[in-house]
Amino acid sequence: QVRDMMHGRRVNLIHRLDRGASGCLLFSFADGDRVGGGGSELGSIDEENRKFPTEHGPNPTSQLIQSLQNPNSIKTYVALVRGEGILHGEDLKTKGWFTIDRPIKDEKGRVRDAITEFRFLAGYTAVVLDELGSEDRGENGLKDKTPLSFKNKSANEPQPVRASVVLARPKTGRWHQIRRHLNGLSHPILGDSTHGNSKINREWREHRNMLGERTCLHLGRVQLVPTTVTMGVEDAGSTTNVLPNGLDVTCPIPRDMHDMIAVYMPQLLEEVI
Repeated sequence: QVRDMMHGRRVNLIHRLDRGASGCLLFSFADGDRVGGGGSELGSIDEENRKFPTEHGPNPTSQLIQSLQNPNSIKTYVALVRGEGILHGEDLKTKGWFTIDRPIKDEKGRVRDAITEFRFLAGYTAVVLDELGSEDRGENGLKDKTPLSFKNKSANEPQPVRASVVLARPKTGRWHQIRRHLNGLSHPILGDSTHGNSKINREWREHRNMLGERTCLHLGRVQLVPTTVTMGVEDAGSTTNVLPNGLDVTCPIPRDMHDMIAVYMPQLLEEVI
């Protein structure tokens, strides 16, 4: 599809998104690479085996890969998660940015360091009315005047809405890192079929119009720092500036995620804005 948009011109995929996620994707034109250029046509790059070939000079694909790996470059994700932002009585929304440093296993079962920065922007808990119509507050003790559900309902009825909007910035690139770290905080991403809550996911699909293949994780912004490359022996070890001004690209939250918040958690949308 990308090649069709480029009128048949070959492109290399610089990084990947999880299945069902959305957001920014970086590509380079494959015909701009010199021999030994490092990217695979329309294929994601192996996080563990990325190399930056300089013996033939800087290539667009390699330039972007190196800049993306720079610790000062930032990828900011937006996640819609189950839970109102309270963990063991602590309000995560008051913490600002905080860091989770917890090793996780990769696809081959190897334990790898994994670091993610999180910021809980806003949390939402729907009020529950008992049979007499009296209010019941959520775990955070905050009152919501919009009655969405009732106590003593049947097991087939959806649970009250409890959700938060979270920003995430991975500092390492491990397998499903953001999803697994959020699950470890007892706030799994809505729609995450691997690390999430299958019952809650089913309720959102059947009763709240979440797309069938959707994982509510969106790469909203990629900020790459300016990069200087050391050339190979053929260029006498000289240096050249690539991305002299860096790169800052954004992608708005898609309509389906926006509507999930606007329709079922309007107060949450107001807090985020």
